[in-house]
Amino acid sequence: MINMSENNNIVVSLQDVTKKFGSLTVLDGMSLDIYEHEVVVLCGPSGGGKSTLLRTINGLEKIDSGKIIYRGQEVTHRNIREIRKHIGMVFQQFNLFNNLTVLENITISLTKVKKLPEEESREKALRLLKRVGLEDKANAYPSQLSGGQKQRIAIVRALAMEPEVLLFDEPTSALDPQMVGEVLDVMRSLAGDGLTMIVVTHEMAFARDVSTNVVFMADGVICEEGRPKDIFENPQDPKTREFLSRFLVG
Repeated sequence: MINMSENNNIVVSLQDVTKKFGSLTVLDGMSLDIYEHEVVVLCGPSGGGKSTLLRTINGLEKIDSGKIIYRGQEVTHRNIREIRKHIGMVFQQFNLFNNLTVLENITISLTKVKKLPEEESREKALRLLKRVGLEDKANAYPSQLSGGQKQRIAIVRALAMEPEVLLFDEPTSALDPQMVGEVLDVMRSLAGDGLTMIVVTHEMAFARDVSTNVVFMADGVICEEGRPKDIFENPQDPKTREFLSRFLVG
């Protein structure tokens, strides 16, 4: 595991970020630094602002105040397209194109955005599909896949763009229990490769075993953050203790 005390490379920095939906404050002065090669798990009760935080990083939600910095550059509406080339996202509901084959779902961004030749895009997609054990599904359509297979395809599609940071918004919450493991296995593999990841999840075993940093959020603020060993074995905030007690029994 990477020694974060020796890692001074901040990739994404949130500085006093506030986001409101009408009169509801969803992010309330949020500040957080994400370091190179970190696997940061955002956990906490529903409605705490976790998914909104991810969506602000990727420019899907506009913040009301504060700053989001990527590699020293402030993220704005003017440069968000360029920023998204470096920050990918995997959604809860897969967001695949149902009218395209698996292969086409992956190659469309490679050919349209990265301007790669079709053959090179195809070879890259097949190589990534093989990595997740789905090369035999290249010509299938999303409707022919299980939920776990769809989510692995969604991860491959994001990886194909070679992002520096990959955001996961509850990637297993829409899956049947027996399919969760196959998606988490892919995510563990990516973490092992050193990919910088920010993950919203209720999979506490994944958070405990794979993350480098756990951030507990509630009511739009960070209640507690730290190494998984500290958070899981000796949580300091009462809200963190209460939340974890529901997931970790015995």
